[in-house]
Amino acid sequence: MSRGFDSYFGPPSQPINVAEFLQQANSALLPGPFTNASWEHLTPEHRNAVEAEITEWCSSPPLHHRSISDLKSSLEQAWDNPVLSAYVMRQHEFTVASLRGQADAPAPKGRKRKRHIAPEGSESAPEVLQLQEKLDAVNLRCWGLTVESALCMRAAKNSDYNALDAPKKMGTGVLRTLDHGDVGVMRSSTPDSLRSPSPDAISYPNAVISLTVYNRISYLPSCLTRSSQHAVLSTQTLGDLLRILPCASSNMPIEELDAEGDVSGYNITDQTGEHAGCLFSIEDLIYGDGRETADYAEKLIAHFQKLPEDKRPQIKKALTSASETTFNALTLRTHQPYWILHQGNCEHFFVIDQIRLAHASDPPSGYPLTLHLTPTVQDLCRACGKVPAVHSIVGDMRLGESPCLLCAPCWRMMGPPKNDEGVMVVPLVIPSVNH
Repeated sequence: MSRGFDSYFGPPSQPINVAEFLQQANSALLPGPFTNASWEHLTPEHRNAVEAEITEWCSSPPLHHRSISDLKSSLEQAWDNPVLSAYVMRQHEFTVASLRGQADAPAPKGRKRKRHIAPEGSESAPEVLQLQEKLDAVNLRCWGLTVESALCMRAAKNSDYNALDAPKKMGTGVLRTLDHGDVGVMRSSTPDSLRSPSPDAISYPNAVISLTVYNRISYLPSCLTRSSQHAVLSTQTLGDLLRILPCASSNMPIEELDAEGDVSGYNITDQTGEHAGCLFSIEDLIYGDGRETADYAEKLIAHFQKLPEDKRPQIKKALTSASETTFNALTLRTHQPYWILHQGNCEHFFVIDQIRLAHASDPPSGYPLTLHLTPTVQDLCRACGKVPAVHSIVGDMRLGESPCLLCAPCWRMMGPPKNDEGVMVVPLVIPSVNH
């Protein structure tokens, strides 16, 4: 069931033109005269009353109207305290274990179910008691977990972990931002909620687009799993995104041929990382690789023409290629999967998570960024069983199987075979991650 949840996307948003989004979003932030007809029609007494009410509310808002920064600060204070964070984790684990125990089927006859004992620790500390009082005072009806909550719980999967400890810079994109320090200096006393956008906005910065890449599961091709998450600038192209996708097809060893044209070995040092071909399918438009011959978009459309007309997808080739198309020129929908095909038959799907303006906390350069990278599950060495294998040995009679996966130290310890005819050492594709 969890696989099904991971492969379900949506509901998608309305189509968002990235260029129009930038224009509308930034027009409200650029300095300039701001006026509002309804505000101008108010009498000075009414204006003063409204401003006084807004000022009073902002100085001491009610608990359920606190700002995000207030909530973030209180959470950070709890997690930064070892006593409080340990208490919260113990209580959460005990609650989840209890719910799972109640929701599971009865234990088989003759077998006792494991009892979950309430955790003991520093529950009597004054700071812990104060935190528990705050939690008990929360009036949210959905705050407590019920037995039905166990249906939506699962153990952590490999795609939930991140192989990176910080965002990884993958390109040379530079973030352009507007200086909003003077915003409001030239404005009237109109409150922000009643102001109209400035008509003088002519220059717009980048938008930051967050997206998640999914791959098919090899043993369950109808389901998808998260591979990575990235942040790109709206001024970058689809080709920039394709170049930084973590994909084994882009790191395949180069075949070495003998005089007769047979494969005699592999070379992993001469990889160029170039894509033999690619296409993006976005909103019924196909963005090909732009090659003069054998363009992937033309090949796909020619393939669809062979289908019956009632089963033929209504798509067409875009006017620009993937390397020429910037995200500014696209109309996208969030939570809608889009298709990538490259390196022959290698497929990926990407989903737009966010389209937003740049923030002061965003890295100034290095775009596209890799925000999340699912750790690669590698086969262990068949000899030692402790380290990931890096070689696939084919045709060696000393080994119990062919091909046999070995790590570099074990292969060195075995030494070269006496008769190396027919023995081939194939390097495995090892993902390279700079932490």
